[in-house]
Amino acid sequence: MVLIFSGCVSQSSTGGQSGNTSTGSQFSSPRIVDTIRLAGGDYGYPTPFQHYPRGPGIFKVNLIFDALVEKDDKGIIPWLAERWDVSADGTEYTFYLRKNVKWQDGQDFTANDVKFSIDYYNKYPPVSGADLSSLSNVEVINNYTIKMKLSQPIAPFIYQLYSLKIIPEHIWRNVTDPNKFSAPEAVIGTGPYKLAEYSKEHGTYKFVANENFWGPTVRVKTLEFVPVSDEVVAFEQNAVDFTGVSADVIDRLKSDSSVKVFQQPAIWGYELSFNMNKSPALKEKAVRQAFAYAIDREELVEKVGRGAGKPGSMGILPQDHIWYNSNVKQYKHDTEKAKQLLADAGWKDSDGDGILEKDGKKLSFTMTVSSDATTTRIAELVKERLKEAGIEVKVQALESKARDTKLAQGDFEIAINGYGGWGGDADYLRTKFCGTKFGIQRASHSRPLIGYQNDTVDRLALAQLKETNGEKRKQIIYELQEVLAEDVPSIPLYYTASYEAYRPTVYDGWINMFDHHEVTHSKLSYLDRTEITWA
Repeated sequence: MVLIFSGCVSQSSTGGQSGNTSTGSQFSSPRIVDTIRLAGGDYGYPTPFQHYPRGPGIFKVNLIFDALVEKDDKGIIPWLAERWDVSADGTEYTFYLRKNVKWQDGQDFTANDVKFSIDYYNKYPPVSGADLSSLSNVEVINNYTIKMKLSQPIAPFIYQLYSLKIIPEHIWRNVTDPNKFSAPEAVIGTGPYKLAEYSKEHGTYKFVANENFWGPTVRVKTLEFVPVSDEVVAFEQNAVDFTGVSADVIDRLKSDSSVKVFQQPAIWGYELSFNMNKSPALKEKAVRQAFAYAIDREELVEKVGRGAGKPGSMGILPQDHIWYNSNVKQYKHDTEKAKQLLADAGWKDSDGDGILEKDGKKLSFTMTVSSDATTTRIAELVKERLKEAGIEVKVQALESKARDTKLAQGDFEIAINGYGGWGGDADYLRTKFCGTKFGIQRASHSRPLIGYQNDTVDRLALAQLKETNGEKRKQIIYELQEVLAEDVPSIPLYYTASYEAYRPTVYDGWINMFDHHEVTHSKLSYLDRTEITWA
């Protein structure tokens, strides 16, 4: 039942991490900490319906609301469900729930809450959540047993359930507009933290330990998210206790013997997305392949990532994914190859302005990006390399929320966006690249793909979804990567291998989720994992 991926930062029960680049002496770390401060920013009210659809928003919801399963640094572990059985044909799951779990208002948690949550999410979809389209029936057997019937075998079903945050029936059953339900009881869950304060204006949050939490001891009594203008400077001034670190300031922090600096696996990164409905030229495989040859992804790693990263694979899965296929078609930077592909497809520079055209239409695109310094630097380098191949790009840099809105509405031609799901179960290739003829849930707005259709991709993606034999499923995923690499429906630019830093004398309990790059996003980071005996 456990899904395991490579590239994760492993940790002992004291929080020590592999990959640490500091060489300081051993530190004495406290087991219980009064307060940890992290960089703030407004990511919405932390209910499943009102948080913003990015990692920091989802993370805050996870502090309050539990799922049937949780993620540790090696894979999926039981959580509200202490165990489960699966039928021989892979279509029936029986979950045995923990007893004596209380909602934060003192009410009992039961199987009725699980069924209610599923029914409620089907009626009122949350901001981000599990794909429940395969569920054909949910039956409450008793207060602590629930059976789920699937319409077909779903290989990553248990993995998907991590995103199913259980909400209390006694609070939500009369709520008909969850997008406006911001009463204090809207943030009552079974999780280790309760929301004490939230300021939308200042982007600040305060979470306090749930004194009646059913699970492991909460090691950090209070989590505060505070506004900072420069996270690294704030860390150096002890205003925050954990920070992401860019490669150009690593040496500055490594010189501080009280600081631990470590490198994350390359499972988060930047992607170039195509809107094939907005720009019909992008429906031509030769054009998309020309993009792949023209963009120098090694250059992005060196000049933007300062060497901390890996170039994107057109097979989509990153090199640090255990099912990465190293035999997929490679697209080394080759401007002449890009030009030849376009010439063979009928694109010519008819008027001598350096921009290729065909049938009276220029090979010219507006590229929508976030206005942050890293993304705009990526955009400029991509623009320069594409220009060398005869492709014109005009950069439209927007504040991130405005950019997200445009992407969600399909109001873009090409776009660069950050994406953190590359380390997850390979089924995201289905949710990202499959057509809608199977009734498949489409990817979220944060990784848009519009106008793409490939029957072979659809067939393979559906086959891996139903294949419950792990080795056979892996081979299907390998083949799927090869088809995607040939077709280039989107371009992973590079996967970042970011650095992060903390002071062990303040706290040393950080843990990665096995498929995620950010240790602060795991609520297990704040719990005593030595008490988790079922993992």
